[in-house]
Formats: sequence, structure tokens, C-alpha cells
Amino acid sequence: MKFIEFLNTFGAFPLIDSGTFHFYTPRLADLRRQVHGWVEKRYLLPLKRGIYVLSPEWRKVQPSVPFVANFLHAPSYISLEYALAFHGLIPEKAAVLTSVTTRKTRIYRNALGVFEYRSLKKGLFWGYTAHQDLGQDFFMADPEKALLDFFHLNSRYQGEPGEFASLRLQNLEGIDQGKLTIYAEIFNRRVRRIAAALADWKREEEARLKRL
Repeated sequence: MKFIEFLNTFGAFPLIDSGTFHFYTPRLADLRRQVHGWVEKRYLLPLKRGIYVLSPEWRKVQPSVPFVANFLHAPSYISLEYALAFHGLIPEKAAVLTSVTTRKTRIYRNALGVFEYRSLKKGLFWGYTAHQDLGQDFFMADPEKALLDFFHLNSRYQGEPGEFASLRLQNLEGIDQGKLTIYAEIFNRRVRRIAAALADWKREEEARLKRL
């Protein structure tokens, strides 16, 4: 297959999955050898083994980074620091795209960024909704679930007021306190305690701001 044929076949997709090659040619070994050469020429950029994006000069479709995050290590949804920043709960933009998964913890570093996956047991794999970026669907934790996932997977947090201040949490008026409380009931005692302490801290901060 010539590269222009490859481009005409796969150029309309944000990602190229080598697992689909058999749908397009019976000569898989030849195509895989050609793909290796195109990677060396930088026509294709590998994201992980068997998954590629076209280099910018050849792209017809810009891949959505959140969509890529869901695809690289499925099942997964975006949560933790990246989701907290997405929902405006922390001021800093997350440099690493953080997700949770029911699979093993994993990190991928590639041309699109750094993708980190933290392992979460199946009983806690919920609390996310579908969003779109560049016309591509991805799953993102609800703000309440992103907070709880963060505290659950960072065991150093115990619910002290100074911890909330150090995180520079903001825009907490957007948090549904009822949902946070209900969600927290599914977690362990430490996370439930943190959720209750966060509610108290939120009320105190709101009262302090009114006094200013």
C-alpha cells in the first residue's frame, strides 16, 4: 500500500489502530512493515504499541486529547487533577492528563502529551458523563466524583482545613453538596470524613468571603 492510499483510507480517523488493518488488506505483514517505515520517516507518530496518529502535516482530523486519553487505556474516564482543572475547581491547568481505570496503573508519554492512569476498583468506577471535544466523545468525571477520586487515591489527605487550602480549591459553589454526600457513602471511612470536612470548610469559606 502506498502512503497516499493509506492516507485516503485512514486519514478521516483521529487515531489509527493497527488492530483494524485486516479490514483493509490481506497483506498484514507488508502493511505493518510499511507502517514501521512511515514511523521512522515521521509520517506517523506512535502513541502506544499499535496506535498511531498522523503527523500534523498529514492530518485531516485533529485528534482530541481527552478522546485519546479514553482510547489509550480502556475502560477509563478522565478524573483527578485534570478533571478538577476542567471543572474550574483548581486554578492550575494540569500538565498531565489524569484518568482512572479498572485496569493496572499506567503512564504513556507520546507526541500528544503525558497520559496517567490510576487503578480504581470496579465498585468505584462510576460518576462520569460524556462530553465532546473537536466532535469526538470522551468521558469525564463529574466534579463531585473527581474530588472523591482524588482524595481516595491520595491517602495522605485526611480532611484537615490546611489541606483544602493547599490545594487552592475554588468555585466550590458549583459543587452539588447532596450529590457529594451520596457519592461519598460508597467510599471508605477516610473519604467520607474528608467529604464532610470539605462541606464544613466550604461553608466557612463562604461565610468568610461574605464578611470581606
